[in-house]
Amino acid sequence: MFGEIPAYGFFIRHVKGIEMSNVEVSYMKDDVRPPFVLNDVKGADFSGLKAQHALNVPTFTLSDVEDFSVQQSAALSNTKFENIKKGKL
Repeated sequence: MFGEIPAYGFFIRHVKGIEMSNVEVSYMKDDVRPPFVLNDVKGADFSGLKAQHALNVPTFTLSDVEDFSVQQSAALSNTKFENIKKGKL
């Protein structure tokens, strides 16, 4: 329907105020896409995430994101960004 999306888990764009808690994503065969891609998001709070990803592939790819935080998530340090144009985590 839309073709291949940039994330194997969640592709989140044009969103204001999203919260995810205790979410686990994984794949059945190798995938080099990140589990989470956020684009044009204002207010994103993630906690308790578990996400499988290939070596050297970030958990998050962020573009034009404001007020982002992740805490208590496997293999990620607690992180908060007020405003990020482009970044990976």
